[in-house]
Amino acid sequence: MPKQTIYIVSLSLLVMWSCKKDDQSSQQVNLLFTENNLAGDWKRIAEFRGQPNDSLGILEPLEDLFAQFENCRKDDILRYVKGNEQEDNRYFWGIGAIACHSQISKTFTEIGTWSLEESGKLSHVNSNTSEYHIVIQLNAQQLLVRSESDENETGGTTFEFTEYERIR
Repeated sequence: MPKQTIYIVSLSLLVMWSCKKDDQSSQQVNLLFTENNLAGDWKRIAEFRGQPNDSLGILEPLEDLFAQFENCRKDDILRYVKGNEQEDNRYFWGIGAIACHSQISKTFTEIGTWSLEESGKLSHVNSNTSEYHIVIQLNAQQLLVRSESDENETGGTTFEFTEYERIR
């Protein structure tokens, strides 16, 4: 009888451990590049300049731009609000818990409109200007976007990457 009990308890612990591991890994699964999946609040956690022609941001960065920011800019937030048939998608810039100079913490300012294509092209439109980014990674907890920076002296293109963590 004790052998059966030990076996059942061991099996139960193994199943529970496996379920917890699956729950954590599901947060890392890439989502489709859709407006519904992007909508929410995203806190900036990294910004860097990649090596020439590293369009995915997977190589060791050339420059850590985030380290150069004032602490009050490191917890800023982008809020993507999905519109409806009568309203465009809107995005907001949020001040985090640490405010710079005359800013007020935890406040949001509407910047403009946005759209996301299935290809990963993310468009920000404001005051008659447009910015385009490429979504590299989008999962339940992380967003990584790329912006084209410039061509270097060897003809390679360098890209800037910004990484966000979902907070809502």
